[in-house]
Amino acid sequence: MTRPILPARPRLAHVEPRPVTLEDGSEAIAIHDPSGAVPGAVALSPAAWWLAAHLDGRRTLDEIAGRARGEGLPVDVAQLADLAAALASAGFVEGPVLDAHLARALAAYRGAAARPPTCAGGVYPEDPAALRAALDRWLGHADGAAPAAGAAPITLLVAPHIDYPRGAAGYAHAYRALAATDADLFVVFGTAHASPPSLFTLTRVDYGTPLGPVRTDRAVVDALVATLGEEAVLSDELHHRNEHSVELQLVMLAHVVRRPFTAVPVLCSSVSHLRDPAAATAPFLAALARAVRGRRVCYVAGADLAHVGPMYGDARAPTPAELAALAAQDRRTMAFVASGDADGFHRDAIVDDARRRLCGIAPIYAALKASGARARLLHYGQWTDGTDSVSYAAAAG
Repeated sequence: MTRPILPARPRLAHVEPRPVTLEDGSEAIAIHDPSGAVPGAVALSPAAWWLAAHLDGRRTLDEIAGRARGEGLPVDVAQLADLAAALASAGFVEGPVLDAHLARALAAYRGAAARPPTCAGGVYPEDPAALRAALDRWLGHADGAAPAAGAAPITLLVAPHIDYPRGAAGYAHAYRALAATDADLFVVFGTAHASPPSLFTLTRVDYGTPLGPVRTDRAVVDALVATLGEEAVLSDELHHRNEHSVELQLVMLAHVVRRPFTAVPVLCSSVSHLRDPAAATAPFLAALARAVRGRRVCYVAGADLAHVGPMYGDARAPTPAELAALAAQDRRTMAFVASGDADGFHRDAIVDDARRRLCGIAPIYAALKASGARARLLHYGQWTDGTDSVSYAAAAG
């Protein structure tokens, strides 16, 4: 293979790193493309990963090599160039190889009749009748909860995105509340777990489910693209292909809402690093408000809360007392949802973020802002296997 020509300041593609143990027992970092466009993965030594992570498009190879030597990592520019070239050849550094992978994958994704349901046959059954029976069983975990007679239409819903069996009670309380909505358009904000560069990522592609496709409201998407530009809202579209946070909401909607409706699937990148996300999110949310004006809309946040335990980077499992303390923090954070205070929710949600790791901050924040509503807490739960734990909530209003 011809060695690729590198730019003066190479940039690593958006990758997801995972620690792995190789066959010889050594530790390495495996990187892969979370959008799935680039096939396979590349395992790097910790030192090589340090170097690769510094390919940020702002520094030359000379500058990176100099910084590495200052950190006690002996490397010369030729070695760094070899590493960058190898990554570029595999499609993990921006350039023609990556562009070709992305173009092929995006053409295939957009050319399909609908996005295939990636969780079918795993999280939930592929067979429609078996799926409806399973969903009814999971929805039975709401302990008889139902919306009050004469309740105002639900315009804001917070639901889990943990898998159905582990989050059944949360899904049940959330989606039984939808009996009190008259919406014909559901704007579904889901966590983009790979956190692509764009804060909000749309798609024009329908979401397939075993119960039939959920139609994406292309008129709304087109209006947003016309206002914000394709680069802003569609450049990371491939992340829809493998992300489950929106899919699990749309399968539930296909089961529960037995009337024609359309959806706007929106993947949300992290806003945890922002002290005040209002300015960064305002252009999208303002454009969305204009695009859906006059429609009967329900805003759905597919969002989990705290993630703790060794699976998520902790040294040990949380104690029962620690889980109880996390539950108290989660409930305090969700109280801002009940009062409709999106900014207060964000401020409280990022408190102790390195330990709590709430992965639903952006969807809940966006849904609160977009709806202008408040959502009463219907259920709070913590799943744990005794080692790791994920918390979630259901709220509606």
